[in-house]
Amino acid sequence: MNRISDPMSDSAAKNGVDDDNLDPTVKLRGPGVGSRRIFLFGASIFATAYAAWLMADVLGADQLTVMEMVVIAFFTINFAWISVSFFTGIVGIFLRGFGLDAITLKRLKPIARKGSLRSKNVVVIPVYNEDPDRVFAGLRASYESLAATGEIDAFDFFVLSDTRDPDIWIAEEVAWAKACADLKARGKIFFRRRAENTERKSGNLKEFCETYATHYDHMIVFDADSVMSGEAMVNMAYLMENNPDAGIIQSPPQPTGRQTLFARILQFISRVHGPTMSAGLSFWCMGSSNYWGHNAIIRVQAFIDCCGLPVLSGKPPMGGHILSHDFVEAAFMRKAGWRCWLIPQLEGSWEELPPNLIDYAIRDRRWCQGNMQHARLLFAPGFRPLSRLHFFMGVMSFGSSPLWLLLLLSSTIATLQNTQLTYSFFPSQFTMFPQWPVDRSFEMLVLLVFTIGMLVVPKIISILMVFLGRDRKKYGGVMVLASGVLETLYSALQAPIMMMLHAQFVFSVLTGNQVGWDAQERDDTGVPFKAALKTHRTIIVIGLIWGAVALFVDTAFFWWLSPILAGLVLAPWLTYWSSSLAIGRAARRMKLFVTPEETESPEELATLARLTAEAPDEDVKDGLLRLIEDPFANALHSALLPARKPDRRTQIEIGIIYEKLSRLGVESLTKDEKLKILSWPVKPLDQIMAGKKDENAKMPANSS
Repeated sequence: MNRISDPMSDSAAKNGVDDDNLDPTVKLRGPGVGSRRIFLFGASIFATAYAAWLMADVLGADQLTVMEMVVIAFFTINFAWISVSFFTGIVGIFLRGFGLDAITLKRLKPIARKGSLRSKNVVVIPVYNEDPDRVFAGLRASYESLAATGEIDAFDFFVLSDTRDPDIWIAEEVAWAKACADLKARGKIFFRRRAENTERKSGNLKEFCETYATHYDHMIVFDADSVMSGEAMVNMAYLMENNPDAGIIQSPPQPTGRQTLFARILQFISRVHGPTMSAGLSFWCMGSSNYWGHNAIIRVQAFIDCCGLPVLSGKPPMGGHILSHDFVEAAFMRKAGWRCWLIPQLEGSWEELPPNLIDYAIRDRRWCQGNMQHARLLFAPGFRPLSRLHFFMGVMSFGSSPLWLLLLLSSTIATLQNTQLTYSFFPSQFTMFPQWPVDRSFEMLVLLVFTIGMLVVPKIISILMVFLGRDRKKYGGVMVLASGVLETLYSALQAPIMMMLHAQFVFSVLTGNQVGWDAQERDDTGVPFKAALKTHRTIIVIGLIWGAVALFVDTAFFWWLSPILAGLVLAPWLTYWSSSLAIGRAARRMKLFVTPEETESPEELATLARLTAEAPDEDVKDGLLRLIEDPFANALHSALLPARKPDRRTQIEIGIIYEKLSRLGVESLTKDEKLKILSWPVKPLDQIMAGKKDENAKMPANSS
């Protein structure tokens, strides 16, 4: 496949595809690309300018101080950020309300495929120390759904393991063999583990592309918790076939499957408001949409040709390998002329969320480091303007938190300064009339309502659309309104907590602290109150001191700041209660935070739930002991190892470890020692015991 040099060309011949074979009904084209962006960003600029003028008018009623100028600057930057989100949501509401396709602006219709797939596709599942039962349950649910479409011959599956835990490694191999046998899918589902996990997930995919991917036209990238319907995967491949200039097509995955109160709240609002934002994003991004790293289909040759990631100069966290690789890969696709699409109507795509606020923050800390690296790519040569905007938005998704914090702190200082001012009613020059202080209470109220409205109005309208729509019962019926009110209240209290955590993350990155790489928590795990208190104790102290200062400075300012202060002081209780599985289940019984996946579970999610429930509720077995005692697992593991011979030094090291194993048992070995043995064919139990007998025979008799 050749690269498309003209991204706006309709000619499929440039990609070596016959126009007669294309389906014109699924062409990803739409009118007025430039006018869409002019409208959205023009409206955002106008709203920001008005809000900044109103803020300057309020603060400058008497006399602008330096600190008030700082407040206006921070306010303007933050308001510009939320205004883009606001108008994206408004556009999405319009499109959903009138049933319009975000790309073509025509009546939204389901994809009607003509004929079978002609392409060869592969589903790749990169994993790192994940629960093998959950990974293969998701794979099996997706595979069975795909087989039901009749298009299974057009797809293969690859599990790409970067696992460093020896016990999980062996469990992955056994789970793979069982899945192949149960599904009768030998030659369709493959397993590969990398010996060296350089460059993390992006390096995992890079190694796959260099080794295997040239046999395929497209690859669908999963996360370890991804599940997709067969219809969704076939539709994605069909769209790629009929849009030969498409490099990436992203589906909007819906979060599902978790039952803690925290996760249920996020699942609910993502299901209600997420489609609105996806439609709005697709409307103005068009063929320059972003890639979210999973639940997307990628043109393999294009990815190989132009998505090799650079290694940033300097040390981590701002240098080294790029962590948030997905944004950068989409930017390189656009740089080479390929289109990247977000298709809101691609349903049947799911993922899972962290179960509590602390695990959610741990994931955000990893994303923060990756997104902050994008600041170094903002002015790199060759990128498209919208790719640079995506980089900037990635930075601002975390950088906005310290800016909001600085805005609030500077507002506190400005208020303190104003309380120390004494008004001079008669200036030094002669006048017969005093200059009275100007009351701007009404303008302050307008500005407050305007700002809050920009934050919550699109979400409120999305909730009302669900309440008034035909699918209301799928969201809990009339209780959808109560769910919306409670979600808004919870979000308001959680926002200052995340502001402080994100500000801490940004500061940590900028001061040179890099993050580790751990598997995401995927069970409904609660947070003990002591752990929540330990995590948030600094936030509580800041909230109490800040509140005392605000109350001392100005009572009215204290009440204006009270929602922020309440979130900070209540942080451990919010984290503890929202992580509760019992409260989450009680909310489900009350029909609160219900999603359609719960009221009418799709076949894929029902299969996932069944397979997960059938999995034994026990810890992963010791992998080395399993190979020593189980001939099948041993033979399987040996067959999956690369054909090679250890050098002399490795032979000596392995011999020493085996001697320790025979004398002291498996539990005496360290993780690294187990990995060393597992990297080569493992001796079965009879050979190890024979070696132990030989050692005993060589020992002298006890002279005593």
